[in-house]
Amino acid sequence: MSGKDERPDADDQVDTPAGDAGSDGAATAADEAPTADHAGADDPDGADDQTDDGADAEADDADPAPARKPNWLVLGAAALAVVTTAAAVWFGISWISAANDDDLALDRTRDEVSRVAEAAVVTLNTLDYRDPDKSLDQWEAAVTGDLYNDIHNGRKGADAKIAEGRTSTSAKVLKLAVTSLNDHEGTAQVMTAVSWTKAVDGKAPESEYRRYQASLLRTDTGWKVNGIAQVPYNPGT
Repeated sequence: MSGKDERPDADDQVDTPAGDAGSDGAATAADEAPTADHAGADDPDGADDQTDDGADAEADDADPAPARKPNWLVLGAAALAVVTTAAAVWFGISWISAANDDDLALDRTRDEVSRVAEAAVVTLNTLDYRDPDKSLDQWEAAVTGDLYNDIHNGRKGADAKIAEGRTSTSAKVLKLAVTSLNDHEGTAQVMTAVSWTKAVDGKAPESEYRRYQASLLRTDTGWKVNGIAQVPYNPGT
């Protein structure tokens, strides 16, 4: 046999089973290997799952931190400060109101002392010889204490002397000042300027300027004079 007869023909090599198997195996592998489009088509939810996972992660990151519990100690201190401030304001207003009330009460007392003192000074400088008992009764009603005792005890026999003198007196307060006032103890002092007039029956009245210092005491029936004295007056001073 020659070398030419033993060399296989080219057509014989293409038709061998091995060649068929190789061709079929490649085709099978190609058929089984999924393409990118096919993979996506077979699992359409895959991309969506990945997107949802990313969105959930971002949502978790965006969630706010848990709310902090209130600090009751700080809130309590703030509330106490508000209450304390309100109480201070209330007490301040109350104190001012009370002080104003005290001032008003003292002013009313001063006015009352001034009114009573003026009337008493006029009464104690007024005497009508035609009705001495009435004048002396008014004197007693305006005074208290030792001054009352002096007037009351001196009335015995005074009526006749007053009538014999046939002299009447009157007074008008020109100025009056409350120089001392103790509302708690119920004492006061006043200084007065008086125009005093004496009228003797059958003669022209005579007037003169006098000054009196009087002390007053608060009694169960009101303020009354418990002392009075004429103060020397020098017109040149």
